[in-house]
Amino acid sequence: MTKLIIIQAALLVFQIITYFGCERFQTRMHNVLSKFDQHIPFLPFTVIPYSTWFPLIAVFPITLFYGDASLYSIYMTAMFFDIVLSVIIYLIYPTTFERPTPPDTIMGKLMKAIYKGSYKGVNCAPSLHCSSCFMTIYFAIGCSGMPMVLRAIYVVVAILIILSTMTTKQHAIIDVITALPMAVVSILIGMALPAEFLLSYVGTI
Repeated sequence: MTKLIIIQAALLVFQIITYFGCERFQTRMHNVLSKFDQHIPFLPFTVIPYSTWFPLIAVFPITLFYGDASLYSIYMTAMFFDIVLSVIIYLIYPTTFERPTPPDTIMGKLMKAIYKGSYKGVNCAPSLHCSSCFMTIYFAIGCSGMPMVLRAIYVVVAILIILSTMTTKQHAIIDVITALPMAVVSILIGMALPAEFLLSYVGTI
């Protein structure tokens, strides 16, 4: 368990450094908001499912490891390349859009905190929230060694997170659309590389 947590922590640190670090090199921002996004309501209460992304990316890999260690290795490799490829795109084509003003309610204040945590509110397309959720759905469905109830919970939570990225106005439709091929490419890379390379470290748990 300790080794799994170390790997998770290392990946999270890598994501934070690269995600926020690339903002220092971005100049001209591109607005990705479309007219279709105007028809999606702003629902501050959906910040609740949106926030479940953080425990999801922390807990899912651990349960995936115990369900199928080989799938875990593919998943972690895919996650790494999802971050790397997304950051490269952010540097080449930095994106943003103006967020609405949350209401002065409990959920609205929580939404303001999320906005503040986003720093500059950039790096939208593809959405790392959504690409990682698409991968969660794929691996949860494919992990026969994981209890069916748990797999269903992961799939439902991931879908709710994807939807909430748009109703919290953290992401636009194009951010979600571009996240799907990013997830597919990352999974294919994970499958192409040796699936056991991580197991040499965590396999002694």
